[in-house]
Amino acid sequence: MSNNHMDWEEEFSFENKKSESNEFLRFIGRIMRNWYWFVICGFLGFFGAFLYLRYSIPVYKIHAKLLISDESKGGGSLSSSALGDLSGFVGGKSSVDNEVEILRTTDLMRKMVLAEKAYISYFNKGRVHDVPVSTAPFRIDLLTDPDSIARSYTLEVQFKERDKVQLLAPDTSYQVILSQPFTLPGVGVLTIQQTEGETFKENYGFRISPVRAITASFSSRLSVSTTNKSVSTIDLGFEHNSPEYGEQLLTTFIDKYVEMNLHDKNVIADSTLAFINVRLRKITDELARVEDRISGYKRRNQLADISQQGKVLIESSVSFTKSLAEVETQLAALDVISAYLQDTNNPRVVPSAVMLQDGGFDVLIQRYNELVLQRERLLLANTEDNPLVQNITSQIAGARQDMIANLSSTRRQLELIKQSQQGLANNVTSQITQVPTIERGYIDLARLQQIKQAQYIFLQEKWEETAIGRTANVSNSKVIDSPKAQTYPFLPKRNMVYSIGLFLALLVPLAIMFIKELFNVRVRGMEDIDRLNQLPVLGMIAHSTEKEQVVVSKTSRSPIAEQFRAMRTNLEFALNGGKRILFTSSMSGEGKSYVALNLAVSLALLDKKVLLMELDLRKPSVTAKLGLPAGKGFSHYVVRSEMKVEEILMPSGVHENVDLLQAGAIPPNPAELLVHPRAAELMEALAARYDYILMDAPPVGMVTDAQLLSRYADCCLYLVRQDYTYKEQIRIPNDLAATNKIKPIQLIINDVKARNGYYSNYGYGYGYGYGYGYGYGEYGLASRRKWWQIFKRK
Repeated sequence: MSNNHMDWEEEFSFENKKSESNEFLRFIGRIMRNWYWFVICGFLGFFGAFLYLRYSIPVYKIHAKLLISDESKGGGSLSSSALGDLSGFVGGKSSVDNEVEILRTTDLMRKMVLAEKAYISYFNKGRVHDVPVSTAPFRIDLLTDPDSIARSYTLEVQFKERDKVQLLAPDTSYQVILSQPFTLPGVGVLTIQQTEGETFKENYGFRISPVRAITASFSSRLSVSTTNKSVSTIDLGFEHNSPEYGEQLLTTFIDKYVEMNLHDKNVIADSTLAFINVRLRKITDELARVEDRISGYKRRNQLADISQQGKVLIESSVSFTKSLAEVETQLAALDVISAYLQDTNNPRVVPSAVMLQDGGFDVLIQRYNELVLQRERLLLANTEDNPLVQNITSQIAGARQDMIANLSSTRRQLELIKQSQQGLANNVTSQITQVPTIERGYIDLARLQQIKQAQYIFLQEKWEETAIGRTANVSNSKVIDSPKAQTYPFLPKRNMVYSIGLFLALLVPLAIMFIKELFNVRVRGMEDIDRLNQLPVLGMIAHSTEKEQVVVSKTSRSPIAEQFRAMRTNLEFALNGGKRILFTSSMSGEGKSYVALNLAVSLALLDKKVLLMELDLRKPSVTAKLGLPAGKGFSHYVVRSEMKVEEILMPSGVHENVDLLQAGAIPPNPAELLVHPRAAELMEALAARYDYILMDAPPVGMVTDAQLLSRYADCCLYLVRQDYTYKEQIRIPNDLAATNKIKPIQLIINDVKARNGYYSNYGYGYGYGYGYGYGYGEYGLASRRKWWQIFKRK
């Protein structure tokens, strides 16, 4: 018994063994059955895409290209200017990657928005949507700070008589006078002026938005990228729905970038010039005072000339004093630069060109200033916690330490030079003391004058050098391809929109089919039977709209009659010499009595004696369907031992060879009656009288009566009704067969609706679909529908 059980388990495993080609054909079949929905949805999707393209606002892409002077990749034409050597005093080189980050900053975009007043836009009001325009018959001027705009407004402008204008919004309206200031809540003070030579022929309006919002919107439309790593060019792209206005905006954006770039270069020069100007004013005042003292000294002492010895001493003293002055000036410059380097929290550019020629220190200053400017640029778009900013900060700290070390070394050298010169100067001073007192006083004043004059000349030379270098400053970027808009819109993409519209439209019926299949719990077709069932299918019975219960007769040639004949032929092989057939199902309403009755007539047409037993003792229905009066039946025979078989047999009225054995009175214990010894005796007696015995049993999914009756049956026919039987109930007959609770079961698929598709002519039962070539519609069996009936339910 255990071995048989194992064999059944292996035979009735519920794995899907169908080929992928069959699954694909089923899918194609479902699509073919609903082809008209795909056609309708495809047309609607295509039409929707057409409407979207018809009323969508096109977006154009504006392109421009910049050339950046990059030291690592060749500076290009910018580095070959005649004054390039002087510009090295005040500027450093910027890498392409850094310039890309600067171009992406919102601060730069904000400057463009403010310059173009892009926070105010105009539109032409249409019936479907508003069409943006670059110009309008009027102009809006904001008299207050643009940063005061706190909310957005979209107002339609309607001109009235006598220079009156009405501004309309969905929830409010304003009436203002042309050229007169008016206040808009949340925005500020504005004026509206009519453009000269323009008249209102259409409805126009304007939209005003916060500067921050417009800046963010424009930043999202801007694309900045390097052409490739081997060149120092930057590609700019900007998206806008007006090609002319978009070109203007991108041009202004580039101009603001160039201005900011020049400003960064001029910061160092301005810092140096400011330092030199302060020193020049101080030295000029000191030199003037010394000259005034010399002039007064000569008048008081009536000096016209001094001796030759005094002149020599004075010249020597002046020479040493001039050297000391130069040393003092360089020490003062070192002090200034040291003061700049002491501020570690807020690095500033260091003034250049204030020291004597020192190639090493000039390189350090240039490197330090370049790093400080790079840090300031990065901070425009990043915080101090950004890794790039922290890297630059660490490099600045390293350069500062190198400069401090260089300054210390230079200071020590200058101190040694100062001591040497001071010794020589003291020696000359001791010689001067030997000249007359009046001449010695003059020599002291002349020496002081020479010192101040040397300092003045030195600073004046540096000022001229720095000023020339500042005027020679040029931007490190050059426009090599001016902003130009594409001829055709960038968005929307017509082919893509049509493709997406068609795809989404076709996806709708597929999604509906999937959802419908997902939530459908009933058997809908043979694909469900194949997927969930491992039992053989004896035959399939098509859907019928006839009210008669018996559709099989001697002269009938309808498709259903032919299906019962085909099932009769298959039944001979299934019985294998037996004669007792049990009909059951999962639940009531699946057509057991209907199929049993017509199969009985079909067998009787072979001139066989057929008995139809109404063994659904709980809810008999065959007698009522035949319109016969209730009489004695199975329950009476079992409980009355004196009753004979002839008393409970009666003609069915549907065929002379078909008899009926009614259920009889509904007993309180039907299960016990079915296994009563009298029931077994009755079955043996009936088997001797009839060629075929058809037993209409209760649903096996509800009670165990069918399992009890299976002991008398040679074959069990299990009814499955399309669109009625639950999918999970298909497992019931398979479990019964696997556990050997009922003798070998075969399925009958009832109430099959004809559908176009893969299974429309499936050949189960040696003839399903037989007769479809002639008269299929005249029997009321779902004839082929006309084209105007495609919206009717199947």
